[in-house]
Amino acid sequence: MERNRIFQILFLIVLALCVTLTCKSPQKSQSQWLDMTYPYDNNTIYWPTAKPFQLVKLDWKVSEAGWWYASNEFSASEHGGTHVDAPIHFSENGRTIDQIPLEEWVGPAVKIDVVHKCESNRDYLLSVEDILAWEEENGHIPGKAWVIMFTGIDSKYYPDKKNVLGTSKTGEDAIPDLRFPGFSPESIEYLVSNRNITGIAIDTPSIDNGQSKDFLAHRILCGADKLALENIAQLDKLPVSGATLYVIPMLIKEGTGSPARVFALFN
Repeated sequence: MERNRIFQILFLIVLALCVTLTCKSPQKSQSQWLDMTYPYDNNTIYWPTAKPFQLVKLDWKVSEAGWWYASNEFSASEHGGTHVDAPIHFSENGRTIDQIPLEEWVGPAVKIDVVHKCESNRDYLLSVEDILAWEEENGHIPGKAWVIMFTGIDSKYYPDKKNVLGTSKTGEDAIPDLRFPGFSPESIEYLVSNRNITGIAIDTPSIDNGQSKDFLAHRILCGADKLALENIAQLDKLPVSGATLYVIPMLIKEGTGSPARVFALFN
């Protein structure tokens, strides 16, 4: 009887240990990866006066020696498709792409959804009130954040140039007809003066709206030594908070901007 009782107690101890270890075992990660980059091809959207992306296939064949070999040449302006602006873009003494450390390209993603406002006003400018309304719902903007304006333009229309840019014209003739939302200068002044941000991002070709003539949003942001990200993809799938944004630009020596591979990680 005594031996049976000892076995029963040992069995209960082992069972308790198994339950404890099971409860403490790490759960499988539920993290999601979101690619937020548009591919570079003949449809990539650039500023109407900029040189578009061009890809030339040089060798796509079996060589005389019997093995397969393929290579391309490509060329493009820095500022087109999913790309970043370095401070030098609109600030004479600003940093170039190669002067920005890796850690600055990664930070919390803050998505401010103004899709409905942009639907009723193609020239909408993000306001300080929009920023404060986001904070009222989600808390203070975290340090080193990317503050992202979600207009819905690219999600709906990219790569349809007419619907993204507001015109199908090219060259200087297109400039007066550009129509898309952007950041107000007041909103950027507020962010760089009152919040510790890394940069701002938008799902249109420019952080200044299409009708801007003075590019004041760019001038304020770059003058504060902050970063910009334009033509960000799949914003409709990004949560309003809780994600980390990774921006990986091409390392161009003395670059004023660069194509970038952009992705987010969130639970």
